Amino acid sequence: MVHHYSRAQNHFINDFTSMEHVRLQVIDDWDIVNHVIDASKLGKSWKEKSKSERTSSVFGLIVKFCIVLVSLYLFICSLSFLSSAFQLLGGKSAGEVFAKSSILSNPIIGLMIGVLVTVLVQSSSTSTSIIVAMVSAGILLIRPAIYMVMGANIGTTVTNTIVSVGQSLDRLQFRRAFAGATVHDCFNWLCVAVFLPLEAIFHPLQRLSHEIVAGISDDD
Repeated sequence: MVHHYSRAQNHFINDFTSMEHVRLQVIDDWDIVNHVIDASKLGKSWKEKSKSERTSSVFGLIVKFCIVLVSLYLFICSLSFLSSAFQLLGGKSAGEVFAKSSILSNPIIGLMIGVLVTVLVQSSSTSTSIIVAMVSAGILLIRPAIYMVMGANIGTTVTNTIVSVGQSLDRLQFRRAFAGATVHDCFNWLCVAVFLPLEAIFHPLQRLSHEIVAGISDDD
């Protein structure tokens, strides 16, 4: 009986050791740094490329850089065209209506407008560009524009959440994408939670903007 007990005890110890080994071999899906990267998917290294391939790579980088510069120039020009369009469509009468509006002077209303516009266009850059053009055209004042830009930063959190949901077919990618979207959401929400009360009470961003453009005149 003692012999059978010792055999059962040894068998239990061996099973426990094997289970401990299996437990240690479990790969953590959140351990992104230590995951092995397939180098074949990254293409050839610079040393493995031939002379013609290196030349084409350098030429491709130069073309991409030029495309970025041209796109940036066109984006700046589009903001100027958008400002001129608002001036033609609205004029001073629209600016006076927005300036005298007590609704837009409310920080929460301005915040919600920024959120709504960004959710509709699914781009915080587009909504912010529209706000900047309206301020440039004199239709919108600085103070409500600041609240709208804060709302645009909150509205863009919807976009990254939708993008992360698009990865739901792959469980591992979805967990990582949703984690990244959550970090972005928390950062934007915390920034607005800090700056919105400060701006509503002390107006530091409005004063800072006036100080920055104080030396700029219409003749420049």
